[in-house]
Amino acid sequence: MAVMRSFSGAAALLVALALAVAHPAADQQKKTEIPLRPITPLDLGRTLDLYAAGRFDEAVQAVARAGDEVGRNLRRHWPVTGRAWIDAEPGSRPRRLLAAAAFALETEDLRAERGDWRVSDNPLCAAACVLDWAQLQLIERGTPDRAERAWHLAAAALAGGVRDWRYLQRPADPVRAARAPSGLIDRALIRFPSDPALRLEQALAAASRFNVIREDGAAAATVALNSIPPSVRERLGLLAVRQDAQAAADLLAALAEDPDVGVEARTRLGYLYWTQGSHEASQAQLTAAISRARDPESRYLASFLLGWTLAARGESAAAIRHLEAALEARPGSQCAAVLLAALGLQGGDAAKADAIARASFERKTDLDPWRLFLYGHHPRLSELIAALRREVAQ
Repeated sequence: MAVMRSFSGAAALLVALALAVAHPAADQQKKTEIPLRPITPLDLGRTLDLYAAGRFDEAVQAVARAGDEVGRNLRRHWPVTGRAWIDAEPGSRPRRLLAAAAFALETEDLRAERGDWRVSDNPLCAAACVLDWAQLQLIERGTPDRAERAWHLAAAALAGGVRDWRYLQRPADPVRAARAPSGLIDRALIRFPSDPALRLEQALAAASRFNVIREDGAAAATVALNSIPPSVRERLGLLAVRQDAQAAADLLAALAEDPDVGVEARTRLGYLYWTQGSHEASQAQLTAAISRARDPESRYLASFLLGWTLAARGESAAAIRHLEAALEARPGSQCAAVLLAALGLQGGDAAKADAIARASFERKTDLDPWRLFLYGHHPRLSELIAALRREVAQ
């Protein structure tokens, strides 16, 4: 019992470490000279001129300087002022539609930074309504293309940063199938039905509903469900929780052999199986992910998760092997180091535990992949926005 209490403390520390995520840095862009009058406090049309001219940071900073109240009010102006800007030059409509959609996304990145993702001066229009509007502008451009795909990947990463998984993907509801709105990525896949990266975003959002767990790995939603009498569960329709978990597993499993996203799909599937109590299936998927991983980050994460889940089951010897393998892939990474040191201390080797822990001190600012795991692809948001800006600049 003392061993398990010690491990629980280490596991709780690791969960806490997962909540630290860095905000992406702004990228550089080529400035295009364009005569513009000062923006006071915010002229959306002129700011869109800046953005469309490739002066991306200036446009975003203009919104940031205008303040939170103006930023929230901006949400009401996209369908009117934003649309008027798009229509002002009919010959440039496709490019203007893209620029407006991209800039709208970047303004919502600002709102998310300031805690306003769901906060709005207009209860009917928070972040979701702006991104929904932007998605409609992209559809109006016509045939799906690389720029539209880049926007959807950036939007998914943005929503992942605030863990708004329901906005990205919504399980099918047979009772309200005709009325229930689909998620952003569900709609994107109508346009890009075979795109592995977007299919992964859909599967990731579905699986991430089950990220919240107890220290023993049991999913919080499943634990709460089991505490409700079966007759009440059936009347309330809560049995869908288990169906949603299986649907998420199916979405991830369908991508397991994909050469580009298969390793991540297997890693997240292994974690999902663990939260649902399917330990053997979890171990099989994580082991397969390790064998297929082509980069240190992926190998580290799968090895760490396998070590953690084995430790949670009391299989310390096997856990140590995989945690050591994780540190071989990514030396000094703190999450694996902390857990490995804890297991070493439990085993009576205090000197080795101390050495492992001290070696990780040099990586105090390290963005351990496990710390970022619960935020989907938000850690990649800066590079995804940079890719979107390149499309706007063409």
